[in-house]
Amino acid sequence: MLIRPEYLNQRGSLYGGYMLEWADDLAYNAASLTFPKASFVTRRVEAFDFTAPVHNGDIVRIYSRVARLGTSSCTVAVWCIDARTHTTVFSTSAIMVHITPEGGKAPIPH
Repeated sequence: MLIRPEYLNQRGSLYGGYMLEWADDLAYNAASLTFPKASFVTRRVEAFDFTAPVHNGDIVRIYSRVARLGTSSCTVAVWCIDARTHTTVFSTSAIMVHITPEGGKAPIPH
């Protein structure tokens, strides 16, 4: 992901809301690709602390993978690395819940 000027806050670093949105998207993708017959919604995103600043022109790589599987939910690890410095920008996890077409919680189909 190339960090562009419209992603910056008043201090000239990445606005955290964008990174949270991207992390949520990647958590959804990991869950959906691992269990393609399931539909997921985000229940919770754990602590989300930036450990390195991100500025205009930086390129970051965001990764995600299913780390744990429950009956009706899975935990997805999400982390971000600065492509140039290889520094961790953040790491977090998201709880993704499988839902039925009616919106109720259900066991994840394997």
